[in-house]
Amino acid sequence: MRRALFFLIFFVFIPAVACLAAQDTTETQAQQHFQAAQAAEKKGDYDQAIAEYQEILKLYPHLPEVYNNLGLVYYVQGKNVDAIAAFQQVLAVKPDALGANLFLGMAYLRTNQYEKSLAPLQKAIDLNPKDTRPYLNLAVSYSELGRDGEAAQVLEKAAEYSPEDAEVQYQLGRIYTKLMTNSYRKMATLGPDSARYHQVMGNSFEARRDMPHAIQEYEKAVAIGPSIPGVHYSLGSAYWKENELDRAEHEFKEELKLSPENYLATWKLGNIYLMRQQFDEALTYFQKALQQKPDLGQAHRDLAKLYLRVHKPDLAVSQLKIVAELDPTEASAHYLLAQAYRDLGRASDQKAEVALFEKLKKDEEERAKPPELLGTSAADEPNEEKTETPPKR
Repeated sequence: MRRALFFLIFFVFIPAVACLAAQDTTETQAQQHFQAAQAAEKKGDYDQAIAEYQEILKLYPHLPEVYNNLGLVYYVQGKNVDAIAAFQQVLAVKPDALGANLFLGMAYLRTNQYEKSLAPLQKAIDLNPKDTRPYLNLAVSYSELGRDGEAAQVLEKAAEYSPEDAEVQYQLGRIYTKLMTNSYRKMATLGPDSARYHQVMGNSFEARRDMPHAIQEYEKAVAIGPSIPGVHYSLGSAYWKENELDRAEHEFKEELKLSPENYLATWKLGNIYLMRQQFDEALTYFQKALQQKPDLGQAHRDLAKLYLRVHKPDLAVSQLKIVAELDPTEASAHYLLAQAYRDLGRASDQKAEVALFEKLKKDEEERAKPPELLGTSAADEPNEEKTETPPKR
């Protein structure tokens, strides 16, 4: 942090020094103070650095670059009130100064002045949209002001620029959870006997793997609001996970009367028919689900299983390659590919898929499962059946 600050100060100050009157005593003194400030920062002696910058300001009281350097040192020390005053001096002369806007906003945040932090942090985003720091801090300010919807919008924008940033994803998940929790609390107050409330309670039980109570809540939701989209699907999915296939089939069909675009209900109906070996019906539903959602890996995987069972391994291979491309970490795709290559007599390809399956399965077992959040649905798209060791010739 110290080294980064030193370089920032060095590069910011040089243009200012270059503009001073040439080779007079005042310039020489300013340069000496600047060099002393540099040396102090290298040693971590920020009090001495501040003193040196203040001496420069006695000689040249209107240099925004010096105020910027001074503000940064104050910020590093945690002297946020002094940092705010220094950055305000910068922005009075240079309102588009990126660093001053960013650190002013963060200093306001540190001092719980959330409303004041909004404008400079938004300005920092406008000046450099690819830096995640102003987004993260702006989201905190909005959240502290009770404006979580705006916080979510800010973080969603940050995620567009930095989709791999773990902190952005964490904060976005935190805000979503907060929004969800607040919404559920309001729902419990306004409509404790509503279909949606019972559906949410079912989701909560399902997340805790308490399927009997989840089904009870979903059944209440269906009884109260049979024409509300989503409630039949929730109940059908719970039945499906409990292997109550007749009941699940009925609920999925009821859901599709209300929401024919529900590709998950369509896929799971196909899955039920696959397990019953009603291959023509299964094929119809898998194809429809993939028309609606071409990247639905579960439907591609189940379609491959169907092709294996009707002795069309070449078609199974094409589907499984799509699954592997959509999710390179999914072991089951390579387990099934090994089967398909065995049926095609491609021994070397089968052997390669067995090795890859075993590696991915080991990696999968070693990964720690993430904690489940109260109120969220359980994994909605599990494998139809457990994966076993691939067959070998």
